[in-house]
Amino acid sequence: MELALRGIAIGLALAAPIGPVNIEIVRRGLRSGFLSGWLVGVGAISADTLYCLLVIAGITPLVDRAAVRTVLWVAGAAFLVFLGYSSIRAAFATGSFIDKPDSGGFMRRSYPTGLLIALLNPMGIVFWASIGGGLVASAVAQTDTTGTFAIVLGVILGLGLWVTGLSLLVHGGQRFVSDRLFRWVNFISGVVLIGFALSFAVRAVQEVGAWL
Repeated sequence: MELALRGIAIGLALAAPIGPVNIEIVRRGLRSGFLSGWLVGVGAISADTLYCLLVIAGITPLVDRAAVRTVLWVAGAAFLVFLGYSSIRAAFATGSFIDKPDSGGFMRRSYPTGLLIALLNPMGIVFWASIGGGLVASAVAQTDTTGTFAIVLGVILGLGLWVTGLSLLVHGGQRFVSDRLFRWVNFISGVVLIGFALSFAVRAVQEVGAWL
């Protein structure tokens, strides 16, 4: 039980900070409801579960190499620019689009969007290679296979609690969001996502500079 609670704490610590995943959960949840936002979170949980398993398998040092981080900084920046541009473009689209039919597969893209955001976010690797990885690795060293399973399950549960809670909160507030306000949400979300992309690009340049 203690190991599961430790895993839950790790999951909550990873999920709570404001970042691209939470922004996308809010944006999609306001547009298409609970499931759309929640699926973004489930995609991100899948990626973080993979990183957690890499920590347990002892593979994280390979993933944390400078060359790998640089590729992820660049790929992550490109993907966030795409998401940011799409969000800003939606802010200026004609017509109302809150609760409109999902003819464009918006909801179907929610899971892979969350998965890619988390996989291509080097900050996730930094977390698992340092704080989260240290906590998991130390706990695994003190337990058996059953305990390891409890830790992983706890991490997934912690992430799931945050994602579900945030998605429910957004869904509850959806009725109070006008089309005009949602356009502002789209615009601000797009600007913030591009801001994250620029920070990723700067880190990529810094990584390359460290090689020279």
